[in-house]
Amino acid sequence: MAERIAQVDNQGGRRASLAGETSTRRQPVVLVLRLLGGVLLYTLLILLAGIMIMPLVWMLSTASKPLGEATSVVFHLIPKEFTLWENITVAFGRQPFALYIYNSAIVAISITVGQVLISALAGYSFAKFRFPGRDLLFMGVLSTMMVPFFVVIIPLYIVVYSLGWLDTYWALIVPGLVSAFGIFLMRQFMTSIPDELIDAARIDGSHEVRTFFQIALPLAKPALSTLAILSFMGSWDGYVWPLMVINDRSMMTLPLGLTVFRSSYITYWNELMAMALIGVIPTFTIFFIFQRQFVEGVAITGLKG
Repeated sequence: MAERIAQVDNQGGRRASLAGETSTRRQPVVLVLRLLGGVLLYTLLILLAGIMIMPLVWMLSTASKPLGEATSVVFHLIPKEFTLWENITVAFGRQPFALYIYNSAIVAISITVGQVLISALAGYSFAKFRFPGRDLLFMGVLSTMMVPFFVVIIPLYIVVYSLGWLDTYWALIVPGLVSAFGIFLMRQFMTSIPDELIDAARIDGSHEVRTFFQIALPLAKPALSTLAILSFMGSWDGYVWPLMVINDRSMMTLPLGLTVFRSSYITYWNELMAMALIGVIPTFTIFFIFQRQFVEGVAITGLKG
């Protein structure tokens, strides 16, 4: 019996040693495969990043050239003569771009503040209050996200026209104050706030408005930052709706001003790209400043609720 046990132990030891030798031989192969996979992955990511950033590089290059070089058939990435500041100065002299930027800032800031506040109030109500038809009403709000904007643009234009809001800030701001996506985003985040915290504030005598502004909103900063960034970028770059409701040049936003800058006879592409470069600076600045809050808000809202 002892001899059999010894034989079994010897066989097990041989198998273990063989398995160890096999795993030892496979380790270099596995490391090489992982290294090749990492190299291929990062190469693909770098290529995709280059493709995505190339339009911005082309815009910066064209904005820094004289008109003759900008419209030349032979493209040079690095300008032979750097004239970015001159192009910006001349462009401001040709069109009232300062007024266009001012209009865009008024519209973008107003829509951002209003949309964040309304979405936060609605999201808090859907998450922390129980009332008849709450879930049905929330599903109705979500269903509007499936309706393309171009389906409702004509009825919306008729409403704005009936109210006499054409060529006014009201036409540019009011339709963008309510966002179904913003309500959904805030509701998903508000559900992650413990009900015990809200109930404790109510027991201490805090009314609902104070509870919302002093407890719910400070805890919802990541989601608020995310919604603010998305709202500002969408309203700053908006083109189709302002094109529908604005005919007066004094009320045009920057995207509309850039289209007016084009001429049937000649287009100053270097100056046009210089103004487009100025137009992307606010969105880039806001995104890079609040990048951490944006990523945190998207991650938390997607995992909770």
